[in-house]
Amino acid sequence: MQRILLCLIAVMVAGTSAQQITVRLLKPAGGEVFRPGISEDLVWDTTGYPGVYPTWRFQFATSPTGPWTDLQGATAVKDSAGRRGRFLGGFRVPAIPTTNGYVRMVLVRPDGSLDETVTSRNQQPFTITQPQQVRPDSVLRTPITTRVQLSNKKLYALDGYVFVDDGGVLVIEPGTVIVGDTVGQNSALCVNRGGKIIAEGTRQRPIIMTSSAPPGQRAPGDWGGLLICGRARTNHPGGQAALEGGIADAIQVRGWFGGNDDDDSSGVLRYVRIEFAGIAAAPNSELNGLTLGGVGRRTVIEYVQVSYGNDDAFEWFGGSVNGRYLISTACIDDDFDTDNGWSGRVQFGVAQRFRARADQSLSQAFESDNDASGSFNKPYTTGVFSNMTLIGPLQDTSWTPGTGTAPNTYNSRFGAAAQIRRNSRLSIINSVFLGWPRGVEIAGSNTMAAAAADSFLIRNNSFYGIKGTWLNFAGGTPPQGMTTNWIAQPQYENILEKSSPMLAMLMNPFATDLSFDPQPMANSPIVTQSTSYQSTPLVDLSWFTQVSYRGAFAPYPTERWDLPWAEYNPIDADYTTSVGNDDDHVRLELNVLPNPVAEVGILRYSLPSDDRVTLSIVDVQGRELVRYLNNFGQHASIYEVPLNADWLPNGTYFARLLTERNGCIVTPVVIAR
Repeated sequence: MQRILLCLIAVMVAGTSAQQITVRLLKPAGGEVFRPGISEDLVWDTTGYPGVYPTWRFQFATSPTGPWTDLQGATAVKDSAGRRGRFLGGFRVPAIPTTNGYVRMVLVRPDGSLDETVTSRNQQPFTITQPQQVRPDSVLRTPITTRVQLSNKKLYALDGYVFVDDGGVLVIEPGTVIVGDTVGQNSALCVNRGGKIIAEGTRQRPIIMTSSAPPGQRAPGDWGGLLICGRARTNHPGGQAALEGGIADAIQVRGWFGGNDDDDSSGVLRYVRIEFAGIAAAPNSELNGLTLGGVGRRTVIEYVQVSYGNDDAFEWFGGSVNGRYLISTACIDDDFDTDNGWSGRVQFGVAQRFRARADQSLSQAFESDNDASGSFNKPYTTGVFSNMTLIGPLQDTSWTPGTGTAPNTYNSRFGAAAQIRRNSRLSIINSVFLGWPRGVEIAGSNTMAAAAADSFLIRNNSFYGIKGTWLNFAGGTPPQGMTTNWIAQPQYENILEKSSPMLAMLMNPFATDLSFDPQPMANSPIVTQSTSYQSTPLVDLSWFTQVSYRGAFAPYPTERWDLPWAEYNPIDADYTTSVGNDDDHVRLELNVLPNPVAEVGILRYSLPSDDRVTLSIVDVQGRELVRYLNNFGQHASIYEVPLNADWLPNGTYFARLLTERNGCIVTPVVIAR
């Protein structure tokens, strides 16, 4: 009897232990539809596991019984207090189309083997949908070691990572289109130290680097972007470092940057668009749109747009390269990120944010570090931005934080318009900020001390529609006497209008389509606000072109420098028509965006030569209702005029453009509310 009782107790204890050792994979849950290359969170519940901080391996299969393949970066996930139950971005969706996808988690024993008695997977399958791929005419493969010229008569595709090695020169004709590898496959174009890229587009025929998916199917993170490594100085120990994203090799050649030559040249980028970049080469290790590592000041970077990136738009790691006319559109993390001793200058730039698109790490227009630890390593990050227009997610300061998908909300992961931290000395002058949750954040005692000592400048800037604080301090104590009124000192000539971003009076800054227009109206207050390009003992401003306006654009009706080469709807743009098109001729054109017009539209016209123009709206009988321009002299370029339809009844009208030298053009305007 005693033996039987002992057996029963043993069975009961074993049963209790079996019930305690339970785990549940919560995400993926099954039923989802995923896109290859996108990073999804892994979420689980281990409250039923009796051990302390177990280690798990996550695997993928196209059958509930396997065979199982390890998920990169998720083979030894410790269920610690800091990350219990969630691995952000831990499931990088593979490029394997299936309707029968499974992920499982398995307990890892102390010896590294798997205990398959303690496991969980999604009970219902998920789907991985692979977008179609455009058919290229030619494929670029690594390495490029000589002079290679790409023709605009062909559509090129990357085969994985393509490196331009030391001595190689990649020449790209105006109008050339390059697409990434199959969506979900790691691909990027990387120029190594000693290599060069000569990508000189034109206003009419920019060079386009984009997704391999067809119009309507493109998405952020479809490929890896453009990376350039130079021989200029960085403040990394030893003077060199590997690029982020897992692209660098082990022998410190490919994907490595840094040196001692601040006058180094990596080539030319002019009239170039980089779209849908930022693939996650590993969990939480995304590539940027344009990554510049140790790039020297003889490199030319002008008229470059990065759009729909899955990480930062532009990021500088050390180097001395300058830039002009840069645009960041709908990127998810930071627009302009500077680190590790970058000392260049940038003038004339735009950031356009979409209110639902923000990163888990907080998204800013500017983020700047001296280095990751906030050290005093030299050279310091001392770059300067001037004449920037930074449009945030808040069209109205009454909007509330949330996901940004509901009406009158914005993504709660947006941070300050500018975050200067970790001992950086980044300066921002003569710029305009619209619609941000907060203005400027200075983080770290060393950074605050640098600001108080005028080691960097926040001056002659205009802030409109800032919901929270204008300036806040974080992660340290400012020097004695320094308060958050530092930014408001009269001699710094910064201006704050908290109530509404619309008080800046820009044309159409919050549009998310082709009608986007960040140009100030003729009567905008920023037109008359003071600017300054006066160097200080610690900040040299002699490189900048002196203009009389704040922000990126002269006021209407001055020509816009972003047209026609920039593209504000790259998801639907058809690039097949640009391949092989040598037509660089500008014609007299007049378009209405959008058409029909409900409330506010844009009259966009192009002049093929210098001319005098008269622009008006007429009714169907030809009677003039309003005249916008009267015999006004303009250079050959693209122009936009705002069309406020409030005063016009529903119906059909005509926009009429008369010129002295190029004739007349008329286009219908439909008002429909």
